[in-house]
Amino acid sequence: MEKAAEIASKPQQLSKICDFCANSMQALDAVFRELSETFNLDAKTAFRAMSLERISLFVRIGTKFRQASTKLESLLSGAVPARADAKLALVDELRRAQQLRAALSKNTVLLESVFKSYWCREDTPFGDAISVLNWTHGFSELGVALNRVKAAELTSTPEELDAIGAYFADEGQAIDATLRALVETFEIDAEVAFGADTGANEPFSTFAARFGELSTAPDRYDGWRRMQQSRAKLLSAQLDDLVVALGSSGLPASRAVTEFHYARAEAIWKRARRSTPELEQIDSVNRHELVRQFQGLDRQRLIDVKTLILANHLTSLPQGAVGQMGVIRGELGKQRGHKPIRQLISQASEAVQRIKPVFLMSPVSVAQFLPPGKIEFDLLVIDEASQVRPEDALGAVARCKQIIVVGDQKQLPPTAFFDRLTSNVEHLDEDAEEDPLGGVAGATELESILSLCEARGLPSRMLEWHYRSRDPSLIAVSNAEFYDHNLILPPSPLQHDPSYGLKFTRVNGVYDRGGRRTNKIEAEALVKRVAEHAMNNAHLSLGIVAFSSAQRAAIEELLEFERRKNPALDTLLREGKREDVFVKNIENVQGDERDVILISIGYGPTHPSGRLPSMSFGPVNWDGGERRLNVLFTRARLRCEVFASFEPGDIDLNRTTKTGPRVLKRYLEFAKTGILDEKAPLGLDADSPFEEDVAEVIRGLGYEVDHQVGSGGFRIDLGVRNPDRPGQYILAVECDGATYHSALWARERDRLRQGILESLDWRFHRIWSTDWFYRRSAEITRLESALKQAREHSNAGVARNGANSRTISETGSTEVHDAIEASPTALQDAPHRQFPAYERFNEPVKTNAEPHDADIRLLADLVLRIVRKEGPVHEDEIARRLASSFGKDRTGTRISDATSRALRVAKRMNEAEISKDGPFWFTIQQAGSPPIRDRSTESGTLLKAEYIAPMEIAAALDVAGSDSAGASEDELIRAAINLMGFKRSGPELTARFKEILCSKENLRSRI
Repeated sequence: MEKAAEIASKPQQLSKICDFCANSMQALDAVFRELSETFNLDAKTAFRAMSLERISLFVRIGTKFRQASTKLESLLSGAVPARADAKLALVDELRRAQQLRAALSKNTVLLESVFKSYWCREDTPFGDAISVLNWTHGFSELGVALNRVKAAELTSTPEELDAIGAYFADEGQAIDATLRALVETFEIDAEVAFGADTGANEPFSTFAARFGELSTAPDRYDGWRRMQQSRAKLLSAQLDDLVVALGSSGLPASRAVTEFHYARAEAIWKRARRSTPELEQIDSVNRHELVRQFQGLDRQRLIDVKTLILANHLTSLPQGAVGQMGVIRGELGKQRGHKPIRQLISQASEAVQRIKPVFLMSPVSVAQFLPPGKIEFDLLVIDEASQVRPEDALGAVARCKQIIVVGDQKQLPPTAFFDRLTSNVEHLDEDAEEDPLGGVAGATELESILSLCEARGLPSRMLEWHYRSRDPSLIAVSNAEFYDHNLILPPSPLQHDPSYGLKFTRVNGVYDRGGRRTNKIEAEALVKRVAEHAMNNAHLSLGIVAFSSAQRAAIEELLEFERRKNPALDTLLREGKREDVFVKNIENVQGDERDVILISIGYGPTHPSGRLPSMSFGPVNWDGGERRLNVLFTRARLRCEVFASFEPGDIDLNRTTKTGPRVLKRYLEFAKTGILDEKAPLGLDADSPFEEDVAEVIRGLGYEVDHQVGSGGFRIDLGVRNPDRPGQYILAVECDGATYHSALWARERDRLRQGILESLDWRFHRIWSTDWFYRRSAEITRLESALKQAREHSNAGVARNGANSRTISETGSTEVHDAIEASPTALQDAPHRQFPAYERFNEPVKTNAEPHDADIRLLADLVLRIVRKEGPVHEDEIARRLASSFGKDRTGTRISDATSRALRVAKRMNEAEISKDGPFWFTIQQAGSPPIRDRSTESGTLLKAEYIAPMEIAAALDVAGSDSAGASEDELIRAAINLMGFKRSGPELTARFKEILCSKENLRSRI
């Protein structure tokens, strides 16, 4: 192989070799042709067939014809043919037999000399003779045509025949040796190249032609060389089976790479399973159960977080009755004459903010109720920021540490009605030498706080998830027109169902242009649809939007008239539902959303079936009219129906330069046809061969399946259509392919995607690749069952739950809501804090020894238990408890000294557990969370100020400060003394608490 590759790397040398081989083959072929000419006999003998002419009827009925037939019958042993042409053919065969017999007699001498003793005239075994003839034919296929006459003359003696045979044998061996040398040199597969092992059984002309082809194609040498090198690499890597498969054409080259990667991956997987026994159990893991457990735990975690936040808030509610809490409790106790909110916030801002840490207010309310400097927020969130003016928002911004501004520049700006009255552009000093903002636009020069934040370069982020529209058609135009297809839209199982999505209704209405400026016929059609909605879909919330205030008023008037006759409509229009029916014009619908939105354009022709007199559509033609349309387009969740008195094509864009009419035309065309005027792929391929395999199985079960259903940001691997209702998807099949593995978090991968799909009424079915590969039959059975159940569920009727059919059912949300709402009442009725009573150590010692004579280890254990029980505790109190344990009523010098020694030994033996601060002993745990004890039932030294540990007093002051926000120093001290159970506060106790309070304040100031 190396030698062949070396020679093949030099095309000139290889070309010369091939030319030599081709010339040699041609020379040999010429020799055999010369021999053929010498023998001068063609091996084939042709006989010309005689064509029979039709014999006329008159000849056949004549006398001669009958006589000839009678004579022929006498010569035959069988019956004479009835047909004349058959008789004539028989006569021809007889003539031919006579001719052959005559020829055989004529060549008797030659035949006797050739066949010798085998010749027996007409009794010769002609079967053997035919075998000899076939041998000569086979010899002639080598390129030699034997002349049997001359051959017989030349081979009249055995010696001559042996000489000819030896000649041919020597030449054949030489040719065979040459071919073998070539095959070995170039390592040619002779069977593939020439159709034989060495070409010995092939005509020499075949070799000549093949080498001639090689000599004329030198440009293929390099490719052949590289192929041979690749073949050698495969063989050295022990890939003999792959080489054989490629060489036998059993494996197409286009599939070779795929098969190799598959075989390699399979080999790596088998090796990993052998080296890691745990992988052997991977096919037995119930992944569906693991996902269910994860989903349950993740949901429970969210509930626990809600509960924890609520619990922390409730435990931190101030319960004192002094300072600011005194003001609040006083207001809670009043029946009338409450203080204004601004005054209450001014006097008790800290307490109010601790009770209600979250304020939901408009910019005007912030300025009206929150005095400057009284309340500061950690975070300010401004929603619908495109409609909030900078000057309105700055008051709230000044009261916070950081802000989040949420808005959409593609939606409505603030109302501009009062701009002319408040504009001060004309008062700007054009002669001013210096611009205080350095040329930067002032806050009041920008239309909204959102524009101001963008102008100041605040970091921004696009929120791509569109949560409202539960049918992609409801947001498709806005996504294409305003958001460059960047919105992520979860697919809907009913997105092809005509009962949902965006609809267009043509009405033969007339716009009263010169009168009331309404379209009564269009309004009546809309009211009729509202009545149908009340009868059939009252569980879905409803909103009505008109392009003008006049059309809105006309719709309201017709609704009021119709509800008197229609009880169902009257029930629908009554207030008190989760989302009441609204009727608004396009200017003030931002922020609203409903399950179903009905739109009345109102504008149209001035006479029935007429043309539009102008391209004016009210606010849509104003500057920013397209933003009003964007607001309108995004209000519906399930269905949006547009009523118009003209066709979308009637809008002539050549008659207007505004953007609004262009967007309106595109919206109406899409509502009517369902087609956006843009090129988009009609379908997507499978994400992986695994998905394609699953899809083929689903099709085999009789269902139509679509790949990658949804938008670019959210696609379902396989969407299965209902065979009975092709417009509905009945099942979402998710495979753990590229989409699954590309998810960043397990929550998104295993819970959120499925939760979003199920919230949109999808039925969800997941297939794991390992289960599909290892338990294919069981997974197909499970898939078939899921498809059957989904089909039955769909055929039973799929009804979308609307806002007015849902209740607050999420676990924990109702409880949180009720608890927060009940907090003022709970605050008013809550009792004062009650701490546990002080408990003294009282355990007798079983010994007759005196305390000062007892074993020091016994005393050390005793004082350790006293500290654990009463710490932080004064050392003198420890001595009293030790004496009491020995049955003594008093302590003396010896007991005090013994107590001191025992404490030192206990500390040395339990260095990590107890410690001291001056005369007070305590455990490490007590130091971390100092206990506050109620001393209302105690007497003696426990009530003296000097016997109360500083850490306990500091803890009581912290609780008092938490319960009584904004309290003065004296109020705080009295509250802390009361928490510890003292009936009254003497000067010593007050001074002690004040000393600790001052030390705490000094410590805070140093920090």
